[in-house]
Amino acid sequence: MRCWKFPSCPYGLLFAGLINILNCRFVKKVFPFIRALLILGRVSNLPTVWTNVLAGWFLAGGSWTGELAWLLAGVSLLYVGGMTLNDACDAKWDREFAPGRPIPSGRISERTVWIIAVLQMLGGSAIWWTQTSVHPWLQIALPLAIVGYDLIHKRWAGAVLLMGLCRGLVYAGAASAVVAQTADLVVPGTVLALAVGVLLYIAGLTFVARSEHLAKRKALPLWPRLLLMLPVLFPLVVSRIAPDPMLRGGLIVIGIAGIWAWLVIVRTQLRVAVGRGIGSAIAGIALYDAAAVAFADWPAAVVSLGCFGLALAAQRIIPAT
Repeated sequence: MRCWKFPSCPYGLLFAGLINILNCRFVKKVFPFIRALLILGRVSNLPTVWTNVLAGWFLAGGSWTGELAWLLAGVSLLYVGGMTLNDACDAKWDREFAPGRPIPSGRISERTVWIIAVLQMLGGSAIWWTQTSVHPWLQIALPLAIVGYDLIHKRWAGAVLLMGLCRGLVYAGAASAVVAQTADLVVPGTVLALAVGVLLYIAGLTFVARSEHLAKRKALPLWPRLLLMLPVLFPLVVSRIAPDPMLRGGLIVIGIAGIWAWLVIVRTQLRVAVGRGIGSAIAGIALYDAAAVAFADWPAAVVSLGCFGLALAAQRIIPAT
């Protein structure tokens, strides 16, 4: 190992120590492994899952409490666990069509990926079971939907709806935790409508994503293109919860204009480069959530906009797909 020499001043010694640490064999081996885990978990998309929780939570009447942090932690593990499990299930397919993925490229073993995915899924489920008030049916339904999609999505085209359901259950789960004082499963109508809208949007996007690694891509049918335009309706769907008519009108105009502008960008990118367009479409979920949650809690809308920017920035480092 080559050691670098710097002036004997404190800052020079500190910098030399950092360089030598980063240059050691152990770190050189660990960094690629960590990056492989980040790629497997599609962690650049995590901000969009956080905004799903924020939207479901605040549109159901929630406030800034400690349980919200536990919801975010649990859903983060479930998301990265589900994405990691997706690569484990697709290892054979990836070896033929996506050899650059972490498993076929040899950066991490298939057995290790299976173990990590199971631990992440169990960790996320445990947090939701022990630290949140999410309705028990939804605590069960979300992990089952994730695992079900990973196992069958290459065999059944209709699995795109199952992928959308995973997102929809995040909204419903967060909302159910707010109204947990009742034994019944209660999800406010606005949250349910938003969840169904995102379910269909994700279904359309997942259908588009199927062509990312194919050598020849066909023109998209009309139905996924229509589903990708659904978020324009989100501000209208939730606007009735805003008490001030002037505020409601302003938020509707701003929300629809912002969402429409971003969807035009996404559609253009999808025609040029599918992978980049899919990443932008996924990041846009945080923007759509911001336009919806603004009617219930403006700080949550600001945080969601920040998550939108964070997702776009993170995708420059870790691929979204």
